[in-house]
Amino acid sequence: MNEQQLIDGLRRHLDQGLERLSTPTLNRLHTARQHALAVKSKANRRGSGFTAGRGWLRPALATLALAAGIGFTALYLQNQNEISAMAALDTDLLADDLPPKAFTDPGFRAWLEESSEG
Repeated sequence: MNEQQLIDGLRRHLDQGLERLSTPTLNRLHTARQHALAVKSKANRRGSGFTAGRGWLRPALATLALAAGIGFTALYLQNQNEISAMAALDTDLLADDLPPKAFTDPGFRAWLEESSEG
């Protein structure tokens, strides 16, 4: 049995039961249906989609986005400060008067090669 056959069977069953209902019950069902349609229409006009009916969701997402933005900005600024500090140290070392013996030191040469790679 596919979905359409199931729907048709349910519709036939409900239609057969409809004939046995009293007029007051039919009126109550009609009123309830009209009320449900009005509520649905009002909800559609108010907004639909991801935040419909969830008044807390939009402010929560905005707060989360703001916190993430602040966090990423703080990390970026921290990295920039570290880069500036390393650049200042390198500049001071390279601009300082070094004795000629320092340039022939194997450790100094290794440090230069290591710092130029990274």
